[in-house]
Amino acid sequence: ELGILTVGTATTVREAQALEQDGVDAIVAQGAEAGGHRGTFLDAFEASLIGTMALVPQVADAVSVPVIASGGIMDGRGIAAALALGADFAQMGTAFLTTDESGISDAYKAVVSASRAEQSRITRAFSGRPARGIANAFMRDVDAIGDDILPYPLQNALTRPMRTAGGKSGNINVLSLWAGQGAPLARRESTAELIQRLARETAAAQAQR
Repeated sequence: ELGILTVGTATTVREAQALEQDGVDAIVAQGAEAGGHRGTFLDAFEASLIGTMALVPQVADAVSVPVIASGGIMDGRGIAAALALGADFAQMGTAFLTTDESGISDAYKAVVSASRAEQSRITRAFSGRPARGIANAFMRDVDAIGDDILPYPLQNALTRPMRTAGGKSGNINVLSLWAGQGAPLARRESTAELIQRLARETAAAQAQR
């Protein structure tokens, strides 16, 4: 009624259909590769770990609102692939972490740049909610405890002082290093350079189809 655009995040077809029924204007189809917190809201997150390549076409076929592909998209090849799978747009986060304008610390950027895909894990260690990031000492130690982790927002509040101190000191072993599985493809460049490169790469990838 107020003309405000609303966008919801879905990790399954069922969630996408629920969002459409609730009247959202667009849906982010969040694949399992995506960095940061999982958008799951109907099922246990373990049951919603569907890869972007499998999730996007299923969501596109199931809803009539625009679909925004998310998860593991790092360059023009990924954007072109998402559009070919039926997405109307592509959403990227990890690709921007290492840009000059990014607000994360230099230590965080260095970890992202040097990371390998197999270092990417989903954890509840930092916030109490499932989120994907690059494994570090704190994540490994807390995950070893098993399910005995406080729920969100208690765990988030408990670890906030530690994360803040780690950010100031550059201690990467206590930071929540949120990043997707595509992190090894991140480049150190300006945001303008990234956007321009994405446009060129997408056009080139689509021209090869």
